[in-house]
Amino acid sequence: MSFNEVILGCSPFTLVNHFGHRSRLYELDFQNKPENILQIINKSNKLNVKSMMLKNNADLVKALSMSVDEGYDWSIYGYTNTDNFYDDMELFSNFNTKSVIIDGLYVDDKIKNEGIDDLKTYLDEIKSYGYDVGIETRQPFKNIPLISMSSIVDFFDDLLIPFNFYGYMMDCNFFNKENRQVFEEIISTMDKKVIANRTLATGILKVEEAYDFIKNVDYINSVCVGVAKISEAEETFSYINNCL
Repeated sequence: MSFNEVILGCSPFTLVNHFGHRSRLYELDFQNKPENILQIINKSNKLNVKSMMLKNNADLVKALSMSVDEGYDWSIYGYTNTDNFYDDMELFSNFNTKSVIIDGLYVDDKIKNEGIDDLKTYLDEIKSYGYDVGIETRQPFKNIPLISMSSIVDFFDDLLIPFNFYGYMMDCNFFNKENRQVFEEIISTMDKKVIANRTLATGILKVEEAYDFIKNVDYINSVCVGVAKISEAEETFSYINNCL
């Protein structure tokens, strides 16, 4: 495989709404139940997943704190939407945080409304804490060329993008061979650490399908993968480990 890092995603635990009917199941499983989150993140850690995406969510934060107290080592990628930026930064300082990434909804809105320079303040602030600086775009075909020519291109280290075989939740109709070639040309303009998110297309893809495709993509440095059950962690991370 071209990538060498697996990051545990946190979307199921923080109850984002793009999982359809499963979002309600995640709410029942995880809301006010940090002990359920704890079981899954500890199992993932045992399966050689040592990095985690962290959003400011009370149940996830409590589960992570419990995991650390139990002796599990985690390298944290903080994720902020800037609404409560300094509260987020204070939270991230309590853990072994290596990078802080700005939410793609905020980034994409700034690009759309010609406010990309406004990002500099946050990027500088993140860097002042000693972290690597990251941004997400949820519209990589449209926005990576704009970012590569913008004033912020030298102010961040990590780029988080949606990436999967179907192009699901990417800004393309289908991630076919032609689109993949275009995308490779676009991403090659960015000398950044590229983190692939939504690699399982919110569960549409089986892990074998997803990673037999991704393992041949040489510009992906890390993958972010969410799991919602111990059995999912075992299946997903065991397969990735065997490939690695």
